[in-house]
Amino acid sequence: MKDLKSLLKIKNNNTGMKVLSVFIAILIWLLVANINDPVRTERFSGIPVQIVNENALTDLGYAYEVLEGDEVTITVEGKRSILNDMTATDFQAVADFSKLSEVDAVPIDVTAKKYANQLEITLGNVNTMKIKKDAVVSISVPVNIILEGSPADGYAVGSKTGTPNLVKVTGPENLLSSAEEIRAYVDIDGISHDVTTTADPVLYDKEGEIIDSTQIEMDTASINVLVNLWKTKMVKVNQQYVGTPADGYELTSFDYEPKQILIAAPDDVIDDISSITLPNISVEGLTQSYEADITLDEDYLPEDVILADDTQDVKVQATIEKRITRRLTFTESDISIRGRNNRTVSFGSGNDYSIRVDGAESLVKELKIADFTPWVDLSDLDEGEHSVRIHVKEVDGVTVNATPRVTLTIE
Repeated sequence: MKDLKSLLKIKNNNTGMKVLSVFIAILIWLLVANINDPVRTERFSGIPVQIVNENALTDLGYAYEVLEGDEVTITVEGKRSILNDMTATDFQAVADFSKLSEVDAVPIDVTAKKYANQLEITLGNVNTMKIKKDAVVSISVPVNIILEGSPADGYAVGSKTGTPNLVKVTGPENLLSSAEEIRAYVDIDGISHDVTTTADPVLYDKEGEIIDSTQIEMDTASINVLVNLWKTKMVKVNQQYVGTPADGYELTSFDYEPKQILIAAPDDVIDDISSITLPNISVEGLTQSYEADITLDEDYLPEDVILADDTQDVKVQATIEKRITRRLTFTESDISIRGRNNRTVSFGSGNDYSIRVDGAESLVKELKIADFTPWVDLSDLDEGEHSVRIHVKEVDGVTVNATPRVTLTIE
């Protein structure tokens, strides 16, 4: 009996030792685990904040603009082995608009997509999404078809239309207050036929920048575009003047450029066009030069005819100058003799002669007697003394008044 009690006592003591051994083993394991895989902290930045229950705001007729909190930075505490396996994409940040406060702030909640129960997450300085509420409005915005590239040689764009030509746009009033147009881009590079296609509508502001927002809705998802191509043709430009300048003034030149332009028109129109005639320019009563740029628009081009190159204006110039009179003197040595026929001709000695010329100032002031080559013709005269009229060569733009006579003797 005594032996049995001793055995039971030893057994009970062994059980306690076993429990103690297990407890010590656990402590040792925890100690080793913490040494080999310690708890540490790490920052994760640039985590985008997802908005949920947006309708809690939009159903009240509001749009919004995010002022702060579209992404967050967090500090995470956890085992090194876990944190080494994680990136910013392993966390989800959510702003629940059903929790919007009176100061237009929404708390941000961040959770881990894995190891959630083994991590402790702390938000950084930004822990709420701050928004600005805005009224929702609808406006009609015109459509502008933007063509990219150039048609094949011999063709030009005759017309371009978009359907619809107005698009109803709904969104925040603050965004849409700067809306200017909707552009639809179409590639026409190298084409030689009409184009029927669709294009995505893109909203632009007054500065030519895209207005891009998930809160903007349009009443159409695409623009139907029709581009008509016309054949091109080089034709003459006709331009004339009418009238005369004021007394004492003269039109010395009239010119215009270009003399030819490239046009485009439908087949049934272009075949019948060989020139474009512009209205006459009046120089009546002018006392100074005239210059003008005539814009080749629908007022001057026939119906269904357009310009097919970069020419936009015809530049016209009419030069008006004051007329002046000048006297040019000369002697017998300046006079050439025709019809001499080997006869001796002598002039009275020491005589001076002159002619009076009239014309534009810029021309007359540069004239010399040599420009008129004075001469006399003795072909029909016999020997003896004669009084002969001096002849002069005509000079364009100059009027020569009566020429003098010269006395000479033929022997």
